[in-house]
Order: sequence, then C-alpha cells, then structure tokens
Amino acid sequence: MALPPNFMPLFRASLIGLGLGCSALALAAIAQDAPEAETQAQETQGQAAARAAAADLAAGQDDEPRILEAPAPDARRVYVNDPAHFAAVTQQFVIDGEAGRVIGMIDGGFLPNPVVADDGSFIAHASTVFSRIARGERTDYVEVFDPVTLLPTADIELPDAPRFLVGTYPWMTSLTPDGKTLLFYQFSPAPAVGVVDLEGKAFKRMLDVPDCYHIFPTAPDTFFMHCRDGSLAKVAFGTEGTPEITHTEVFHPEDEFLINHPAYSQKAGRLVWPTYTGKIHQIDLSSGDAKFLPAVEALTEAERADGWRPGGWQQVAYHRALDRIYLLVDQRDEWRHKTASRFVVVLDAKTGERLAKFEMGHEIDSINVSQDEKPLLYALSTGDKTLYIHDAESGEELRSVNQLGHGPQVITTADMG
Repeated sequence: MALPPNFMPLFRASLIGLGLGCSALALAAIAQDAPEAETQAQETQGQAAARAAAADLAAGQDDEPRILEAPAPDARRVYVNDPAHFAAVTQQFVIDGEAGRVIGMIDGGFLPNPVVADDGSFIAHASTVFSRIARGERTDYVEVFDPVTLLPTADIELPDAPRFLVGTYPWMTSLTPDGKTLLFYQFSPAPAVGVVDLEGKAFKRMLDVPDCYHIFPTAPDTFFMHCRDGSLAKVAFGTEGTPEITHTEVFHPEDEFLINHPAYSQKAGRLVWPTYTGKIHQIDLSSGDAKFLPAVEALTEAERADGWRPGGWQQVAYHRALDRIYLLVDQRDEWRHKTASRFVVVLDAKTGERLAKFEMGHEIDSINVSQDEKPLLYALSTGDKTLYIHDAESGEELRSVNQLGHGPQVITTADMG
C-alpha cells in the first residue's frame, strides 16, 4: 500500500489529533510489513518522511494531541514563498537547507510579502484576506511568527486597506535594522509607506513619499527608495510629523532599466542592483548616506552581442562576508527578463572579476545565498516546484526539496552568518 505523495510530516503549527495518531500507527504497521529495502527504493521523498513520522508515533504508543516544533533557526534556514499564481490563499515553506527538507509551513492570504529578522528570531509578513475567500470584505494585516513553533505572536490589522498592487517583490516590505519596525509599500491611491510597530503590536501611520519604490532601511527611522528619475530618495521619518526627504544624485539614466528584485544586505549596507543587460550598480549605504561605487559588468561584450542577459524573478544574490554577487543569466530575446535562466555567474563585487559560471541543470527563476562561512546557493524552479540546493563555491548540486506548492517564486533568508 503506497502512501499518498503529499503526505508530509510538516512541523506545522497545528494539533495532531487522536485520529491522525491512530492513522499514523496503522501506516507504521503497513510500512513494517513490506521489506525495508524495497519500500525505500520505491517511495518518494514525501512517503519516506511520512513513514519515519509514522514509526516515531508507533514507537511512542501515544495518542495524545501534541504540537510539533521546528529546530532553532540557523544560517541555513530558508523560506520559500508560494504565491500560487496569485491565489487568494497561499503558503510559505520553512526549509532546513542543510538537511534538504521541509520543516514547517506558514499560511498566508493574497500576495503576502515575507520578511525575516537578520538574527532569525522571527518571521513576519504583510498579507491580505477576504471574508469570502476571494471576494467580500477585505482585511490587510501584518502577522509575526515564532521561528520554532511557527505560531503567530502578533496579528496587527492595517486600516483602510493600504496593500494595493504590492506583488511578490522583496524590499516592498522591510524591517528596520533593530527589528522593531516593519515598513510596507502602498501604490494606490498615492505612493506611501506604512509604519508598523512590532514591539507595540500596532499600526502607526502612513508616510507620504515621492514617486519612488522599494524600501531599504539604514536606521530605525531612515530608509532609502529608488525613484523614477534614477536617483535615491532618503526618507527620515522620526516618531511623528512629516518625513524629511532628500534626493541623491542621479546614478543611472531613465532608459537604463533596473530589474525589480535587487539584493540588499542591511548588515553591510550594500545595495546590489543589476540592469536588464547585466550592468550591476552598487550603492554603499552603511554610513547613512549613499556612496555610489563603480558599476561592474556581469557579461562580456561578446556575450551581450550573443544575446546573454539576466533573467528570472529573483535574479541576484549577495554574500556579505565574501563580497560576492550571484546573477542568473541565459541567452534570450530582449524583454524576456522574467523568464527562467540555466546559468549563474559569480562576481567579485569589488573588482567585477568573474569567479565562476555555473550551469544549474534546471530552469531557475529565483536565487538566494546563505550567509555562513561556506554558503549554500539556493536555486528555485517555479515550473519544477523545487528548491535546488548547491554549493556556492563549486556550483555542485547537493540536494533538492520538491512539492513546494503551486508556483513558488520568492526565497527569503536571514543574515545570520
């Protein structure tokens, strides 16, 4: 008797009831009847995990409801957000990158924007739900979760439905460096940034901002945004009153288009922002002001002539300690920058020297990197619904985690290195 392929013993923040305990005991008995070697050869990853969980329950002979907990977060904890092709109910998968397994799930509403504290101490998201699933009264809210129990520790409602057209864009929702404030972007009726006090568990106010996008915090009361004219806006908002807004010099012309998903390290204060052609702008925000570093080219002139360009959804990652940039690239027609890529180029961020070019072996939509001493390169395929985990130094594929929902797109990690 085969176990269903989607039966996974996730560390989910829910009770395991008496019925499930009895079912698990029965499954354990069935698994024990079959030769172990034959069972392991034929089962999927999900079935193997289910068999192990059923055996654990059977060994304990315990029918009492209990709550499972995830391991403490480390530098290789990774979160994969599945917006499910703009479904009204979504999931975020909590993954142990070292073991290559799902250890929990967090439910979300429409287009949640997840963030994680740099020290891994909590996960949060800004989300939206409707009273009748996909219609009815709308509620925008921020939830904060414990990284071990995956239970919510705060549920903060946002007034006047401000989360319009947010999309699955990292850095449209951000945490201040002290982890005490969450900032979220509002597109309509006018550009604004919402301020949520996580310690006090309360929405504070909306800040009117110019026609600028993304939120890159540098202090508890300061963040930068990218503006349409090619400058950055520095927004100092304090505790009350009108925010003080100043603009930097223009660092790129308006017809030099930047991708929608830059990489930003708050600990380093480094903003890494590629263009559609593979030119990479870097801005040092560590001093509280913007210092524009020399741009580097990820692709050679010959490669660009041969149609090589960045591509994917979350196309760039930055490793703080190694000062390295990872960029998804492939050969493609112009304006196909959202399609998946099969290669990652690795650059020295200081010199622009290419250190490696990895063939990923899969159509990859999003990448990220763990921040530990020997980092892992995470490569997410929306089509395969799989997170491929690679050695970030050699590019070797080490393991993978499949069955990640309907259309996983965004990878979030903590800067715990």
